[in-house]
Amino acid sequence: MVVLNLSNNNYQTLLQNIAVRLKVNIENNAIAIPPEIGEGVIKVIVLPNGLQTLMMNVKFNMDVQIKTGNSTAGDYVLNFDEIEIPSEKKVSTNINSFVRLTGGTFKHWEALKKNSSVQFVKILFSKEWLSHYIGLREKMSMFEKFIPVKSDAAKKVKLNEEYKRIIVELWEINDDDPLQNIAYNNRILLLIEQFFTKMHTEMFAPKGKYKVTADDIVKLKKIEAILRSPGKSPPDITALAAKASMSKLKLAHAFKEVYGISIYNYFQNQRMQKAHDLLSSGNFTVKEVAEKLGYTNLSNFVLAFNKQFKTTPKSLLE
Repeated sequence: MVVLNLSNNNYQTLLQNIAVRLKVNIENNAIAIPPEIGEGVIKVIVLPNGLQTLMMNVKFNMDVQIKTGNSTAGDYVLNFDEIEIPSEKKVSTNINSFVRLTGGTFKHWEALKKNSSVQFVKILFSKEWLSHYIGLREKMSMFEKFIPVKSDAAKKVKLNEEYKRIIVELWEINDDDPLQNIAYNNRILLLIEQFFTKMHTEMFAPKGKYKVTADDIVKLKKIEAILRSPGKSPPDITALAAKASMSKLKLAHAFKEVYGISIYNYFQNQRMQKAHDLLSSGNFTVKEVAEKLGYTNLSNFVLAFNKQFKTTPKSLLE
């Protein structure tokens, strides 16, 4: 099984690391995937305005694990991901297409079976770049608070046809085009503009019952910080509501409004990510990790892990 680590705050360094890992050369800021692993390309675009973009279009010929996440606090990644996984029925595929903003605390493992395909466009930028680009300092102090919360939530949004059209155009830009950088800059900024325009609309016209205020954002970040350090037992909603100075009902609704999933599911996701990290270290057995995370029944732990990563805990130790 091949492991690809896409977590780095410098995409040119990341490309160099992958090239060394796969034993291939870099040409025009791109590498071709070796045929024994798959077919496709990984490329990096660095623009004069400070934006970095990682583009990946690969079909894998073996099982792979892809680690994504941010390595520096204060950096953001805008992820446009399309993952195609072959169905067990062999006559269809499961396609998962989404966009999400991730922040410095985000990390995720994706286990992909042989014949899976990925098309990633990941745009890396700093808090300072974003503040300058949108003009947050002058105009939108509430929006400036809202963005880090949404990045911690890493809430998935459907990859709509407009996003897909821009991404297709991004891939079609010719390396020999003398206006290549202008074309790249245009499409990448369009993707950013589309995303933050939708986020701004969502913020001031929420679909849920509760409109999230600036004070609520501060409270939700405290709850989210607790859930990011999962204990052995699921969180007690009454205790969390008391910490947030909210009713249980408002906390549950407001949390799902912002983070896209329930408090328990967020806790469980963090729990499984911690399990993955412990197993990947090679220092613990499956049973030891299950016990560390509060599972008294090993089978329940295996089922939960498989649900999250579509692979068994044992596979990480092989």
